[in-house]
Amino acid sequence: MNTLRLAGVLLFAFMGVAVDFSSYLLSVISDALFISALVFIVWSPLMTGVEKK
Repeated sequence: MNTLRLAGVLLFAFMGVAVDFSSYLLSVISDALFISALVFIVWSPLMTGVEKK
């Protein structure tokens, strides 16, 4: 599952950079979407790790 999570983070990071070369409005919207998805993907395991301790 961690490998899949890492692949998702890398995919979203690549897509965020790729969309930056398109229109400005699309770039802003996609950056907000991708950053929120990255935060969700990374934040979830961190919070479950804290709760287990």
